[in-house]
Amino acid sequence: MVAILVVEDEAAVARDLARLIRRMGHTVDIAHSGEDALRKAEARPPDLVVVDIVLDGQLNGMETATVLKEKHAVPIIYATAHDDAATLERVKATRPFGYIIKPFKEAEVYSAIEIALYLHGAEQELKRRAERLEELLEEKSAQLREAERLAAIGETAALLGHDLRNPLQVLVNLTFTAKKAFTATPSPFTNDEHKQKALDFCAAAEKQILYLDKIVSNVQHYARETHPTKRSILVDELISDALSRVVVPDNITIRIDVDRDAEKLRGDPLLLSRVFANLIQNAAQAMPHGGPVTITAKKIAGELAICVADKGTGIPKEDLESVFRPLKTFKAQGMGFGLAVCDKTVKAHGGRIEIDSTVGEGSTFTCFFMDTE
Repeated sequence: MVAILVVEDEAAVARDLARLIRRMGHTVDIAHSGEDALRKAEARPPDLVVVDIVLDGQLNGMETATVLKEKHAVPIIYATAHDDAATLERVKATRPFGYIIKPFKEAEVYSAIEIALYLHGAEQELKRRAERLEELLEEKSAQLREAERLAAIGETAALLGHDLRNPLQVLVNLTFTAKKAFTATPSPFTNDEHKQKALDFCAAAEKQILYLDKIVSNVQHYARETHPTKRSILVDELISDALSRVVVPDNITIRIDVDRDAEKLRGDPLLLSRVFANLIQNAAQAMPHGGPVTITAKKIAGELAICVADKGTGIPKEDLESVFRPLKTFKAQGMGFGLAVCDKTVKAHGGRIEIDSTVGEGSTFTCFFMDTE
């Protein structure tokens, strides 16, 4: 059943046409002028309009039909007592879905309405499909642009990592040699104050070297294909190894809670240790004034979930979707490859990382793994 609006200024003709349409099982509303039709369509938009070409009032049938199509995207059938070529040619510009000739014959009215409804439905479906195709095309174009961007990042990362490794190694060797000289017995340096300043300089240089080395490692790990060598891992040992890779400030406390049914998983211990070292370090850096970093492991719906939670600054909601993109960072230092590497590594294990974060309250990064023991 569809709602049909009949626009006819002759009351007897309108009643006869409405009666025919109701016998087809449709609902009918009648308007006796173009202005009346617009008011009724506004109050209750019709599914189809049958409008007389010649109407009394300020709007004729074609003008009424044009406004109704523009405002309500409704199919139009013209009713006319004139089937000459000149009349039909005039109304073509309004693109009607059919014509019925006065006096009306039930079979012709039925056919015109059914065909109009079918054609309008097909047109709307084609429009929806075209819009969906445009959306899919835009999505695929965006994915292609992202793939090209990531490929360029990968090439840049590989070159960057290679070029930075050599000077970093030279700096490491120079710092080691300097420390060895300053700590030799007997010392070639007699001024203890100068000696301590030199040792402090070496320590500061080492810290920056380790920081640069971490950036290079993240860049190279992101640029390379990740192929985990899986074996059985004790989660406690994995967390301990990750913590050994992180310098935890004195104002940060580490809390660990591993459920008995979440003590093991299968994975690459070296790769996963780097993942959790990165997450733990990020959690500590999110709390410049100190606080707890809580690491938990538990089973959730058949998956092993390892969570790293902090009570730090949190991540704005609008940034959550982009935290794993390379070159996207929320810290004063770094190139934004750390979380990208974590995401890539966990996905290579068949898992995923989810984030729950509230600005001012903290963040929880949860790594889910299916391959457990």
